[in-house]
Amino acid sequence: MKEIDFWVNFTANLLTVLASGMAIYVYLTNKDKLASALNSILNYSNQLTLSELKYKIERLNDYNASNAEQNLEVINIFHDIEGQILGNIYLKDQLGGLLTKLSVFTSKGKPITEPKKRSLVSELRESVRTLDVSNFVMNKNN
Repeated sequence: MKEIDFWVNFTANLLTVLASGMAIYVYLTNKDKLASALNSILNYSNQLTLSELKYKIERLNDYNASNAEQNLEVINIFHDIEGQILGNIYLKDQLGGLLTKLSVFTSKGKPITEPKKRSLVSELRESVRTLDVSNFVMNKNN
């Protein structure tokens, strides 16, 4: 029984060493392909986030900030957008200025007017569009 246990453990350890060696070999010979695959996954994640932001930005057009009932929904959507940007390091770096402008209405409680909402929506839309295009250009270059 001890002999069978020894050979089973020996075989398992030998196969583990061989599998590890193969993994290291694949990594060393296909480093560029693996890096490209990981970059594609990261870019896809950024594209999903940008798509969600676009949707939220467009939802803001359905509400009028001058209407007391709809104003709360506008602020809630701004909170969503702010949270999504804060949760993404890439977007936080790229959209830091917009975060400051949004926080005036979300954190500091300053009332938002319809003209200011439209201005923020336009600025958000253009910023997201620019990020979307820059991601597309970076993907084409890779």
